[in-house]
Amino acid sequence: MHQLNPLDPCLTLEKLAMKKTLIALAAVAATGAFAQSSVQIDGVMDAGFQSINYKGSNNTVNGIGNNGSSTSQINFRGTEDLGGGLKANFRVETDWNTVSNKGNTGSASSPVTLGNETVGAASTFGNGEIRVGLAGGFGSIDAGAVNYNTLGTYLTGQPFGTAIGSGFRTMYINDAQSTSQVRSDNSVKYVSPTFSGLNASLYYAGKQTKAVDTADSATAKAVKQTSFGGLGAYDMQGTTELGLNYANGPLAASFSTLKQDYKEVGTGTTSSTVNTLGANYAFGAAKLFGLYQTNKKSDNSVNNKTFTISGTYTIGAVVLMAQAGELKAVSGVKSKLVALGADYNLSKRTAVYFRAESIDDKAGQMNAALNPATIANSADAKFGRTAVGIRHAF
Repeated sequence: MHQLNPLDPCLTLEKLAMKKTLIALAAVAATGAFAQSSVQIDGVMDAGFQSINYKGSNNTVNGIGNNGSSTSQINFRGTEDLGGGLKANFRVETDWNTVSNKGNTGSASSPVTLGNETVGAASTFGNGEIRVGLAGGFGSIDAGAVNYNTLGTYLTGQPFGTAIGSGFRTMYINDAQSTSQVRSDNSVKYVSPTFSGLNASLYYAGKQTKAVDTADSATAKAVKQTSFGGLGAYDMQGTTELGLNYANGPLAASFSTLKQDYKEVGTGTTSSTVNTLGANYAFGAAKLFGLYQTNKKSDNSVNNKTFTISGTYTIGAVVLMAQAGELKAVSGVKSKLVALGADYNLSKRTAVYFRAESIDDKAGQMNAALNPATIANSADAKFGRTAVGIRHAF
């Protein structure tokens, strides 16, 4: 690199000043670029010993499992300051199985063992929330596969997250199709600015139905309605959601009403509405939670009402938690949940935990395909789960 020599007679004071100015401007520009944008990586790792006891058939499955207290995941997040109070941001979430490579690749084990008859889809990159958007004085708007406000409402109303003891995918569902998804593809979400602790959210994912030839056989129609292709070539239920969230002092509360219309989407013929209300209030070392949900289909084949009451109590590094509640189906039959838990915080990021739950699904409303304890028959609808493990946030 050529070095400037101030004694060079060919270098005038004017030229020297100009070059110094250009160097300074370049340095400021480079510094500003780094200061205005950032990318961070964070996540959770959760693993431990788990046991499932199918009380009806007196069968027990034991092993090393994951997600006993939290969903294991890695997140890539980024933000860029665009000036004038406007920011661009993104998130790419990947959920994974922390104890099974086969679980992450979607391949079955060999030989087949109890509790491992089937393996779900591979944990591909970006299989969680994936979004990009803008935020400013107007609030924020994001597009992609964005999380429902209902998920936040659910987490506001009980302390067990979406893991053992929470009732997630058992007593409670998170979307109107009863599949407990927490987001829709091809969605957009607006969140208002917060005023005195209160904000509102609006969520929309457009309904898409594929055109089929009326002369097609039922089989041909089904193939066309479930195959994937370009934009507009696949079915997707329409989703709309309104959310209200409040957090101020010791009180936090959230309400979400989510509607999904899947008429003529695949073989769908109905629409559903899920209303969820969650709140918690802190009393010093204690915190009280309440969660209430209604889930109703337009043909009234499903009309469930679910509630739970829970609480936590903190003693030094130990957090104790408990929850109890029930689901009442349209038939009047009730399912019940009881759960206990404890965390011992080794640091701000690491904790060892205990979880235990007992569920009696007399109403038969749990989704057997999604429930971690696969229900083989009606007798197995009564079961318990326990977990002892370690959780680390990074």
